[in-house]
Amino acid sequence: MNEFTREELQNLLEVQEGPCVSIFVPTHKTGSEAQQANIRLKNLLREAESKLSDLGLKPQQIKKLLKPAQQFVGDSLFWQHQQNGLAIFIAPDLFRYFKLPIEVWERTTVGQRFFIKPLLGMFSMGDRFYVLALSQKHFRLLQCTPHSAVRLEVEGAPESLEEVLKYDDPEKQVHFHTRAPSDGEGHRAAVSYGHGDENYVEKENLRRYFHQIDRALVKNLGPDNAPILFAGVDYLFPIYKEITTYNNLLDGHVEGNPDLLRDEEIHEQAWEVVEPHFQKKLDNAAARFRELSGTGKTSTDIREVAPAAANGRVELLFVPTGISILGDINLNSNKVNVEKNGSEGESEDLLDYSAVHTFLNGGAVYPVPPEEVPGEGNLAAIFRY
Repeated sequence: MNEFTREELQNLLEVQEGPCVSIFVPTHKTGSEAQQANIRLKNLLREAESKLSDLGLKPQQIKKLLKPAQQFVGDSLFWQHQQNGLAIFIAPDLFRYFKLPIEVWERTTVGQRFFIKPLLGMFSMGDRFYVLALSQKHFRLLQCTPHSAVRLEVEGAPESLEEVLKYDDPEKQVHFHTRAPSDGEGHRAAVSYGHGDENYVEKENLRRYFHQIDRALVKNLGPDNAPILFAGVDYLFPIYKEITTYNNLLDGHVEGNPDLLRDEEIHEQAWEVVEPHFQKKLDNAAARFRELSGTGKTSTDIREVAPAAANGRVELLFVPTGISILGDINLNSNKVNVEKNGSEGESEDLLDYSAVHTFLNGGAVYPVPPEEVPGEGNLAAIFRY
């Protein structure tokens, strides 16, 4: 079980019976550091045992509940095939684990529901994006964060231009090697396309190839709106830009032949292009919060934000990573009680609660370091009304 999807997220957000255990483990893809995660999980499971015991569970109940996760402790092969993080969710009738393309804080929580705030950045307007690396011979789709790139399978997409043309009349096919040579870095001379010549036929072949890739990509990504960055030789980008139906293709692109680059090299170059895009969105959101401050359409008070999120009023939420505010909420009265010494198993993490309900109601969630939350509170919200 590797890919964490919106459907899985929705399943986790459904009410579960009994204590819900959420474990997050920082991991590494390869090398000796990969084994450190094994030790982390062992310690986090001990912490879960202690928290479950505090809730009154007997040792045999705890052992039975955590047994599915214990299988990973000491499994060296499992730890050698990781990404950037591991999330484990356990309840009496549920066990899920996911290898994540994002970095996570080391953490164990036990509560009335699963703790999923660290994962919301994968589905919000956060720092997640795709790279479409495309040439005539190969096609790759990478799901990326600032620190990672994971290759995704795109069901139904052709492997190459040759695959698209293989049933055509060979006499009507135009191959790239008949054209002007490249400069050695994957760039070609500018070409004008006109009806009735080889250049026009070549462009139409490329359009067919790109159409098939685009259809498969849009179908596989579904309603996802994370930006896509194109990686390929210069003359291919305008052709793909012309035919794509994906609604968030970035204007810039990674130049050159991606077939010459490893996934990690493409990611490094892509982040240089994408980072200003994300920073601008974040800055604009923070500026909008400041502009609306004092109008009644913003708040930094968890007592106001939590019930507003549950009622669908929160349009945009800045929520800090790595901290919690424990308490409880009464939706009948919209009253929130913040508990300075609350018990994790008996209280809600109100920050997680607000982020989850903002997401479920179609709002945008920005998980950011605490110092980047605008305003003077532990969170910052813009209300729809």
